[in-house]
Amino acid sequence: MAKSKTLKDIMLSLLKQKASDEEKLALKELGFNIKSPTKQTVIMAALYKKAASGDLSAIKELRSIVSNGATDNLYSGVVMIVDDIKN
Repeated sequence: MAKSKTLKDIMLSLLKQKASDEEKLALKELGFNIKSPTKQTVIMAALYKKAASGDLSAIKELRSIVSNGATDNLYSGVVMIVDDIKN
């Protein structure tokens, strides 16, 4: 029996696909010169454009993406000991 893909698997697969010629052109018009852009690149550039124009929800989303990525990399494989026992 073949394993069925989850919605997350399908979305990740779609995001990894190469950007269309139209999407590549739109990226260039935004000032991005990316050699092999993916659908994910196109979405992130659009989010950046909205954030740069002052869209607060886009700014918060970018901050969330950047801070989560930094946290994931910072604590990856690290054991953190927290002294939470009060005397």
